Amino acid sequence: MAEVLTGVNGDILKWAREFYNMSPREAAEAIDVEYEKYCNWENGTDFPTYAKLRKISSVFHKPSALFFFPEPPTLPSIKGDLRTLPDVVVDSLSKNVILQFEKAKVYQLNLQELYGEKPSILSNRSAFPNGIEELCAYFRSLMAFPIKAQKSRKDPKVVFEIFRERFYELGVYVFKDSFKDNNVSGLCLNDEYYPVIIINNSMSFTRQTFTLFHELYHLISNTSGAEIIRDDFYMYLNNQQKNDEKSCDVFANAFLVPIDDFKEEIAKMPIDEERISDLAKLYSVSKEVIMYKLLMLGKISHRDYDALKETFYGDAIRGGSGKKQEKGGGNHYYTKLSYLGQRYTGDVFREYFSGRIDNARASQMLNSKIDHLPKLESAFFRGLK
Repeated sequence: MAEVLTGVNGDILKWAREFYNMSPREAAEAIDVEYEKYCNWENGTDFPTYAKLRKISSVFHKPSALFFFPEPPTLPSIKGDLRTLPDVVVDSLSKNVILQFEKAKVYQLNLQELYGEKPSILSNRSAFPNGIEELCAYFRSLMAFPIKAQKSRKDPKVVFEIFRERFYELGVYVFKDSFKDNNVSGLCLNDEYYPVIIINNSMSFTRQTFTLFHELYHLISNTSGAEIIRDDFYMYLNNQQKNDEKSCDVFANAFLVPIDDFKEEIAKMPIDEERISDLAKLYSVSKEVIMYKLLMLGKISHRDYDALKETFYGDAIRGGSGKKQEKGGGNHYYTKLSYLGQRYTGDVFREYFSGRIDNARASQMLNSKIDHLPKLESAFFRGLK
């Protein structure tokens, strides 16, 4: 018996593909269909079966019924959020990165439901100092985590989680995810009440922390953003966009390694490769951050710094260069909790236990299946012990 064809609208199929910056060949591979056949679907000379429509719906993250609409729906592009990047760069972002922006929007809706009209620190931008150093001191004070305390930890993972907790207290909500794209280390979605940062969990913990503050500066500047690992994209930026991205990096560097404290440290003994490694461990940052600091102080040359860029890119990715994966990363539920964070997960469970939301809504908020909710709950409370 011949399979029944669907008669989907090829224009909707093309719109869904282009929404995620996918080429026809990438779409065909993802759907597991021949390239020529997929092209025929788009031009209307052939149609997918209902089985393939389910796959199409999964690949493009759109309901099956949408592909029968007479016209493509009007959905806002992420270009409206990423004003700090030119279209040519945004158009090169992968489907997986665009999906993270969609997740950020969903998180914002969930946070609004959880907390109501709860102002974040960004609701009072007029009170922020103008200079980078003054701004760093201002936020360092708000977070109540002095540089001495940061240096005493000497553990990038612990330092990241402390900052993540402090961000949450200020109303800046930090989540993690596997981007399945190592070109982007994180992104943020600006909002007066529910600013969201999502960090690529594939990055090293030192990179995750740096990205946290890179994205914070985007939010302070009243913009959304995405931190692209390699700086090749700078060639496409206009002067204002270059200044915006560089300011984010300068702020992150200045916050994590305050200049006065750093000068005291480098005065203690000569700078060599071992000393640079020790300083990186002391501040829980990457060697790139230390090298950039030395560059700004004239201790090394631009040539020395540029020669190490490929090494910096490799060090940014967790699991590369023989690095061990995060302990417990093989457990699905602990990984899920790491992505969501203790504060957010706990507040969703409190709403669920109080009866203000049902198990279906709790599962949606926690990006989990309903039948997985008890195991996630168990993992959460074991983690609190």
